[in-house]
Amino acid sequence: MNEFGNQRHSDDEMYFWLCQMARQVDTAILIIDPKKGYTINFANHIFTRLTEYSELDLMGNTLSTLYGPLTDLLNEQAIQESIENGLTFKTSSFHYRKDGSAFWNEVSNLPVRNLNGELQYSVLIMKDVTESINVESLIELERDVYFSLENGESIDEVLGNICSNVETTFGKKCHCSIVIHNKSNHSVKYYGEFADELITIDKNLHILDVREERQHLVKKPVIVRDIQSSNLSKKYKQLIDKFNLQSLWSQPILNTEGEVIGLFTMYFEQEAEPQEVDFKFLNRIAPIVTLALKYFEQKNAIRLLAYQDVSTGLNNLEQFKNTMNALIEHGCEGYLYIIEPGEYQKIVDIYGRQGGDEILRQLASRLQNVRTFEDSILARYTNSSIIVASRLGMKEIKISQQEREGILFEPYFIDNKEVYVTLKVGTSGFCETITLNEAIRQADTALSSAIKATGTVVKRFEEGLIESVEREMNVLAHIPHGLKNAEFFPMLQPKVNIETGKIKSFEALARWISADLGFVSPAQFIPVAENTGNIYKIDRDIFRKVLQWQKQRLETGFKMYQVSVNISPSHFYNPSFVEGSIKLIEQYGIDPQYIKFEITESIELENVMRAKRIINELNEYGIATSIDDFGVGYSSLSYLQQLPFEEIKIDKSFVDNLADPRMNAVIKTIIQLSNDLNMESVAEGIETEEQHLELKRLGCDIGQGYYYYKPMKLEDIDQLLEDQKLNI
Repeated sequence: MNEFGNQRHSDDEMYFWLCQMARQVDTAILIIDPKKGYTINFANHIFTRLTEYSELDLMGNTLSTLYGPLTDLLNEQAIQESIENGLTFKTSSFHYRKDGSAFWNEVSNLPVRNLNGELQYSVLIMKDVTESINVESLIELERDVYFSLENGESIDEVLGNICSNVETTFGKKCHCSIVIHNKSNHSVKYYGEFADELITIDKNLHILDVREERQHLVKKPVIVRDIQSSNLSKKYKQLIDKFNLQSLWSQPILNTEGEVIGLFTMYFEQEAEPQEVDFKFLNRIAPIVTLALKYFEQKNAIRLLAYQDVSTGLNNLEQFKNTMNALIEHGCEGYLYIIEPGEYQKIVDIYGRQGGDEILRQLASRLQNVRTFEDSILARYTNSSIIVASRLGMKEIKISQQEREGILFEPYFIDNKEVYVTLKVGTSGFCETITLNEAIRQADTALSSAIKATGTVVKRFEEGLIESVEREMNVLAHIPHGLKNAEFFPMLQPKVNIETGKIKSFEALARWISADLGFVSPAQFIPVAENTGNIYKIDRDIFRKVLQWQKQRLETGFKMYQVSVNISPSHFYNPSFVEGSIKLIEQYGIDPQYIKFEITESIELENVMRAKRIINELNEYGIATSIDDFGVGYSSLSYLQQLPFEEIKIDKSFVDNLADPRMNAVIKTIIQLSNDLNMESVAEGIETEEQHLELKRLGCDIGQGYYYYKPMKLEDIDQLLEDQKLNI
């Protein structure tokens, strides 16, 4: 036999030996002939079982038989070049079985040469590594999820990225969606390519029925091999037609307590039968979603503690400052608004701290619904207020009538009860030339000014406010000294019978001449005293000096007149108020009929039963009561019906506008109301004859004001009464 014949015989033996070896090993093997266009010469039974192709299917064909839609052709070209050059290699290819199912195929090449070193065959050793690649990709996905959450990505972005990742790495062309059910508010959220379509289709939560009685049913995977003929075809027709969907696999997502909270679903454009490795993939992908949700929840809880007010859910001041400082650094400028419900403390007294939290939460929600505040930054400022930053100034902010009414006049609700509030607002500008802390301080100063005014008030910071605050602090510091040194004293202003012009009684008005400050206006020291608790001491001091004056008149045989003494809310509700007042009256031996307590309408009459009990105790002893400044606050006619006042005082602000027909009608109504309830009507602040005559025409009983008399010292009142007696 010549050399060529010997070589051919040798090659045949080699081929025979290779085939025998391939039949005996437990590994998928192909024998490729590089000289004949990379055709397949042999496939062992393990390979045919792996790919479901028979030897007849394979013989004479090439590796392209295993190609499919997602096969990387560049990688396949590299494999061919390696075979052609007789190179060893190991790589993973995305191949397809005869039934169209895909798998990751680890391909190793073992080049076989003859005795002359010429390449004769390529032995391709193959292995299904789909599961291990899936595991690796899921491990990588899990790392990406944690990294994304750690770097501040939202849960929406992370869950959307999970869907995108699976769509690009899974062995079959698919579309993915995640649907999550929020148990606390029964809302459903969708993520992935089909999110918008599913929101439209699944408004009634049909796809995710997680009621407790169905938990055992929805904990299992759902495989729909043919959507077109399933009961989903009608409901999801729009989605099916748009993407030509044929199959879906759905895996329940459980929370850490084992309850179903969502679904991870894969949609296919061809009929897809899941293999064991696919079920393992579904079982592994769902916990990644669970862990992402749990991790986000934990991070969010930590963030809430650091940057949110737990009681209201609003940003806290720290978060507000962080955000604002970043904006100011980039040249942002605008206005700060510190907003406080005027009735906040009363709400807390009645409903507790949670009631105060709720009123701020509802106020913040209403502000955020105002279009011009949509892009504003809002946070809780103090226990009783919120702070808002807007790029718009007060003149630029446009609030519709409906929005204004929603904020100011529509009731708020606490424990299913209606609550009405006024708003006190302090505002100041912020920009690069003013530090944020300074801007906040200025708005806070403006708020302090707004709180002193009646009703809903907006105060803008002005330099004069600082001086005003400094004056208040100075007044506060001198009140204890003034009480100790008897610097407070009463002045009396006569209350005149409008019909006859005769003095009927007096009102005692507190005055203060400080040794250090000189004359201090009641408009300055009374609010300061009220806010600091000193008003109780001033009330008692004035009351005591009125009783001393009355005792002097009684002892000298002068005619006695009733004197009205103003009582602050803190004094009125003091447990010892009634008993202490009676003791003082008895100490000076004054008949109680000569004492009347004026109770301001802002005295927290929400506590009607308690107020009624106190007024009844006073009345039983013979002390009359009057409701002062009627109509200025939020009066309730039911209070007047339940509380036995003897007198209604019409505030000066009403009398000043008596010429206005609408205000005239209001005053007329109050006078008529007092008549119906057997109360006397008193008009304060009468300064002109026109006002006197009109009030007389309207039937008002008593007048008080500069038109008749200014407030006078006690000795001057004595002289006035003596002169009148002589002129009779």
